Amino acid sequence: MRWVTGIFFSVLGVLLLTKGLHLRSIGLVEVDGNGIGVYFLGMEINEKVEAADIISYANGFLGSGTIFLLLAVCLFVILLKEKRTFKPLQKKNQA
Repeated sequence: MRWVTGIFFSVLGVLLLTKGLHLRSIGLVEVDGNGIGVYFLGMEINEKVEAADIISYANGFLGSGTIFLLLAVCLFVILLKEKRTFKPLQKKNQA
């Protein structure tokens, strides 16, 4: 179950980083109208984000993605270290 958590954190981190990079690229060009809607995994984050605030949202997604990826890496390191410490069970000599 702990491996599934690590994989989930990895996937979520990559998705957040991808969304952050996408918003950063949108923020570099002109935005028509009052702003854009920000959606993540089908959920609406904000309906109208002004062009000046797009970079803030991008930085938030990038920071969150980085944190989730760091958590996943730490979890994988702990799990791999734990796996190496397992020793085979040996029967005790009974007298």
